[in-house]
This record gives sequence, C-alpha cells and structure tokens, in this order.
Amino acid sequence: MISFADMPARLEAAGLKRISAQRCRQLAEEDPAWPVPIDQAMKVGRMRLFDWRKIEPYFRTRRSRQGQRTDLGQKPEEADS
Repeated sequence: MISFADMPARLEAAGLKRISAQRCRQLAEEDPAWPVPIDQAMKVGRMRLFDWRKIEPYFRTRRSRQGQRTDLGQKPEEADS
C-alpha cells in the first residue's frame, strides 16, 4: 500500500518519471482513467492508501500532456499608425 507522499519516490525507483505528490493527488481526483477511485481507497487517518500493483500500470501507460502555451502561436498585434 502506498500514499500520495510515497508515490514520487516509488515512481523514480520503478524507472518512471517522478512527479510530485500533489500532482498524483490531482490525477487521482481528476483523471477518469485513475485505477482506484479516491473515495474507494483505504483510509488511514487522513491518508489515502492505494495498492501499488494497480497504480503502477496506470503510470506506465499514462501519456503526459504538457500544458499548451497560448502565447506562442499568436502574432503580436500591429500598432495602429
């Protein structure tokens, strides 16, 4: 069982891209492909625990989608003459 706080180190140890614990939590809350719904995860105190055997395949097959900058494709407005 693994918590969000432990996920970054476990990802790195598995040879995957390390992402922050906050990002892991965000994915659990927002990504419909997350394998264990956050409300069904084991709760110990204030922590949510997930079975690493279910979480690791998610990260192995997940495609990272970097944010697209909106300022790169636009031409600067021409100054009025």
